[in-house]
Amino acid sequence: MKKLLISLLLSILSVSAIAEENVDPFEDVNRSIYEFNDTIDDNLLEPVSRAYKDHVPEVAQDGVSNFFGNLRDVTTLANQILQFKPVESAETFGRILVNSTIGLGGLFDVASDMNLTTENEDFGQTMAVWGVEEGPYVVIPLLGPSTVRDGAGVYVDLTSPANMVNEMDDIGFVSASAMNIIDKRVELLPVTDMLDQSDDPYIAMRSSYLQKRTFDVFDGDLPVEEDEFDDF
Repeated sequence: MKKLLISLLLSILSVSAIAEENVDPFEDVNRSIYEFNDTIDDNLLEPVSRAYKDHVPEVAQDGVSNFFGNLRDVTTLANQILQFKPVESAETFGRILVNSTIGLGGLFDVASDMNLTTENEDFGQTMAVWGVEEGPYVVIPLLGPSTVRDGAGVYVDLTSPANMVNEMDDIGFVSASAMNIIDKRVELLPVTDMLDQSDDPYIAMRSSYLQKRTFDVFDGDLPVEEDEFDDF
């Protein structure tokens, strides 16, 4: 999945802007929030994540990533059920069951070795399946790129009973939520490195986010426009 995301972003970075008009009517405000988020990231999240990646043993990082991935699979399962995906729901349930038992609470990703894999699903994607339009592009303080629909979806996912991270106790002196954020930030380090190389990181981030979300909503099976058939 990481290789797919990186290859997708590499192709996106060559595009200077999204073709759709009025996709970013709040650009001035969004850019200000982007700069705020970027300052927080540059001075806190990125240094902590790089230190974690460079100094924590890889086996421990894998265990943490597997553990939180197993918890996030519960949110995915809930959204797959809401999207009426019976096959995917069964596979994700099996994945959670295997990793929570044989995988010692999710520390080991045994399910992937058994070809029980899943793709992350969130409530923003669920609303898209229900026919809710994505709305304008927005940048949310501390959370980053989104749309009006996906912003509402983030709130639902964060407050949902299916968000098992909320039920976790602190891990030593670090909160479970903070550890989850660090784990996700480490995963995104290669992506942000590429964004920083672009002439306008804001535009690159907006383009990559919107196209990636379209890819996610259609599960990679993107619709083909009629004019593309004409060209063919």
